Amino acid sequence: MFWKFTQFETKLILKNRKNWFIAAFLLLFFVLFFIYYSQETPIPLTDKKRTETQMSYAVFEYLDLQRHDLPEVAEVYDYHTQIQSLLGMQLWFIGNGNDSEQYIENGLEINRLRLKVHELGNNGIPDHLITPKEEILKEDALLHYIKDNNLPIESDSFSTNHYFTNVLTMLSGLLFLVIVLVSGNEMLIYEQRHQSVMRGFPLSFMNKVISKLMVHFVHTYTFLLLGFTIGGIYVATKFNAGEFSFPILVYKNENYIAISTGKFLLYMFLGLGLAIIVLLALSILLNMLFKNAFANILIGLGIYLIPDIAMAAGLKATFLHPIKYIDIYKVLSGDLALELGNSRIDYWHVMVTLGIIAVVLLGGIYAINKITYHRVPKHAPLVKAF
Repeated sequence: MFWKFTQFETKLILKNRKNWFIAAFLLLFFVLFFIYYSQETPIPLTDKKRTETQMSYAVFEYLDLQRHDLPEVAEVYDYHTQIQSLLGMQLWFIGNGNDSEQYIENGLEINRLRLKVHELGNNGIPDHLITPKEEILKEDALLHYIKDNNLPIESDSFSTNHYFTNVLTMLSGLLFLVIVLVSGNEMLIYEQRHQSVMRGFPLSFMNKVISKLMVHFVHTYTFLLLGFTIGGIYVATKFNAGEFSFPILVYKNENYIAISTGKFLLYMFLGLGLAIIVLLALSILLNMLFKNAFANILIGLGIYLIPDIAMAAGLKATFLHPIKYIDIYKVLSGDLALELGNSRIDYWHVMVTLGIIAVVLLGGIYAINKITYHRVPKHAPLVKAF
């Protein structure tokens, strides 16, 4: 019975124009994004290093003016002299020198010295020229990964990752929320408006819910993966496939680690899959409470914005933070932990929390159905709310 109902739900979703619109949007979103942004060349590593060297020269001048009068600045000046020299050598190694190994060793030494300068309080360095500690740790994690995996560094080594991170930044969060809410906003309402013999199908309500969740999840997730795969093939064709081995930074246990692009995408799409399940379960719950397809979208958006409103009002409501966990890219990058001021927010913490939320939502659906499932006087038939 369950699989017959699932087949019926599949036919419904395939005949619904809204679902095909969502499928077309997901396919075109990735393809058009990659085509458009591939026209823009990412800033080469040599240019980034050249800019970094110029900023270092500016710091050098500030320190030089103060080092004779302030002993604490003189110590920072000595460290920065070494940093300046190493940056110049890095620029040579990534360019004409073509020595990835020495570039990495110099980079690790620069990071060590910069952390030492941080320990000294960055005395004499203007705030706008201080390299944030988070950026130093990120760079250090990347260089250690490249060194441990013997990856060669070229001027455009990170260009492929640049496109992946940009497209996932744009998709994850609010846009992703809207897509899934629109996809699932009629999961129960549609059946009420379009009565069929399946309404009296001998199958429990929760089995019907699981069937609907499964069908809508497979539909949305399939086209999400398909769209990204087509776009990814385009990027792989235009660039060098070897660049997919380069690392991407993720936030874990209050620190940054570098993982391969493949592992990053695995984490990303597993997280998006769990977020889809949570949002579809929320859609069913909202359908039961408000019986209105548009209310699903508006209320869902309203719930998502509650933590932002609380922060704007100066409230540190930590219990609201899980609402933002569906933004998987920000979770992986550590931006969400920084934005909410909660260092515990990393990938596995979020995955466990989303799993608990999914179970709670399904429990709420079960409870509401039990409450609304009632018997009227003996001479009347059994009545079900859904």
